[in-house]
Amino acid sequence: MIKLAKTLLPIAWMGLIFILSDIPVDYFPESTTNFQQITAHNFLYFVLSLLIIIAILSWRIKAKMVNAALTAVAVSVLYGISDEYHQGFVYGRFVSFADLFFDFFGACLGVIFYLIIHKKRKAKILLHVCCAGCGAYIGKLLKKDYNVVLYFYNPSIYPISEYNTRLAEAKRIAQKFNLKLLAEEYDHNKWLDKIKGHEHDSERGERCFICYKDRMESTAQKAQEGKFDYFSTTLTVSPRKDAAEISKIGKKMAEKYNVEFLDKDFKKKDGFKKSVELSKQLNLYRQNYCGCEFSGTQIYK
Repeated sequence: MIKLAKTLLPIAWMGLIFILSDIPVDYFPESTTNFQQITAHNFLYFVLSLLIIIAILSWRIKAKMVNAALTAVAVSVLYGISDEYHQGFVYGRFVSFADLFFDFFGACLGVIFYLIIHKKRKAKILLHVCCAGCGAYIGKLLKKDYNVVLYFYNPSIYPISEYNTRLAEAKRIAQKFNLKLLAEEYDHNKWLDKIKGHEHDSERGERCFICYKDRMESTAQKAQEGKFDYFSTTLTVSPRKDAAEISKIGKKMAEKYNVEFLDKDFKKKDGFKKSVELSKQLNLYRQNYCGCEFSGTQIYK
């Protein structure tokens, strides 16, 4: 509904411009070079290009900003040309290249204004956190450049006491770094259904890939619903996780849900070591197995 409204607004504004230009000159000064007329053209096409770029980006979140800006100016100018042509059939009006120039100038001002405002705004990122240790380091790291929201969705964790411990620690780091935390309800049985037949797969095998996909898809979907600019995961900070597979899944989910995936292997540049050090400084709980009952029995006997 919001996307539709954003699309209809520039169309409605075009309609307003058409109505104004359809009024005979008896109601307007004949000269289009006076200050009032110049201001009117600049304002009308400033708003039009602004509404167009907002509409483009609401439908194509991954569209490059420069391309969206150029498209907004181009559409505005093309409409300006058609409107000037239309005025040639209105009593007392005529085609004016001066008007067209000020239409173009106003459209450029509109997109420049949007780009300046957008640059000052930190992009929103939904960061999936698997545990407090990883979440603390990566959340703190990304907070410098992004508006970070932590997302705790880990139905693989077993038993529920372990889940509650990790969730409590995630809440603690969210409070520590002044970050918002979103948490989904725990449903381990549903997760077991998804990995059925892969209970005995080795670590970093198909069971883990299914688990990656489950968590990444939930994160991407939540990011789309919440109008986030990006989504990512802390999973790659662990040396036991397949960063290449996580990257591949992340890109697929980005395409499916039309939200940009921040593709980072956070274990690089001593990321894992730094996460451990920060965990010790904050006295965070650090588990000795990934989360599910199968990883616990296979690796950490």
